[in-house]
Amino acid sequence: MVFRHYIILILIILLCFGNTSALSASSLKNSKKVTIGWLEKTYLLNYHFAIRAKMDTGAKTSSLHATDMEYVSVAGKPPRSRIRFKTVDTIGRSRIIEADIVREVYIKKSSLNPESPAKEARLEIELDVCLAGVEKKIRVNLTNREGMNYRMILGRTALEKDFVIDAGQTFIGSKKCRSFMKKK
Repeated sequence: MVFRHYIILILIILLCFGNTSALSASSLKNSKKVTIGWLEKTYLLNYHFAIRAKMDTGAKTSSLHATDMEYVSVAGKPPRSRIRFKTVDTIGRSRIIEADIVREVYIKKSSLNPESPAKEARLEIELDVCLAGVEKKIRVNLTNREGMNYRMILGRTALEKDFVIDAGQTFIGSKKCRSFMKKK
């Protein structure tokens, strides 16, 4: 009699909650990810400033605004292995970044002009960033984003393991990195 009550209780639970194993796996998978808005302050830790970044799940790679790019010679390193450039922080100040070049990448361009090249060569560097309390090393390619609304975009490879994006929110994780900025 007691056994029959347990079976009925289990059937009621399964009917009410459906496939609980799929729900549990999904919850566990997403519980480690931090929710961020579609626009967030991203802190460049080694350079001690922040930049507004748009989360772009349509882009695989990340891009950073760069002007006045010039190669820097470093003793003991191959020529053209380091780059210095200007970018703009969240309050509009010009900032200088110097970093090792990881590689040259070719980014597919969407263009209405059939005579323009289909791909653009860009230099790629690594940056230590903090986004919504998560500190990580990401790769960004350098390009002039002067005509764009945001000077940095973060693509899927920078976001995929750590973040879930709430497309209706902005700057929900921005305050969580201030302690990282003070430590460095």
